[in-house]
Amino acid sequence: MSGMVKVEVLRAACCVAGGDGESTDAERVLLDRLATETGVGLASLEAMISRACTDENFCKEQFRVLKAEPTEAMAILLDVAMADGVIDDKETAILKCLSERLEVPAEVFSALLAKAKEIADGRR
Repeated sequence: MSGMVKVEVLRAACCVAGGDGESTDAERVLLDRLATETGVGLASLEAMISRACTDENFCKEQFRVLKAEPTEAMAILLDVAMADGVIDDKETAILKCLSERLEVPAEVFSALLAKAKEIADGRR
């Protein structure tokens, strides 16, 4: 995955984490790891998280580059969504929108989401 795609995945991950208006410590661990792997600094990451938690338009602006590797991108986004042990309705809506933009077939997304929710339930 190229550096630019990794940054796009990080932005999308921030949107998933902040979709419910906050970012939990568990989600933050994954976001920090993605930021480190991508070479994104702390100030930039904080700005992304803040915008994702407060600005719905930020999330709508994302996901232009993610289509290059949709399966890998969805796997990372589902990891972030599962991190706090709950995939709530807002996160589900964001993930569904992302899957559609990434052209992931609906039945594949449904199966991935069901598995992710099962794993998240096991983390509680």
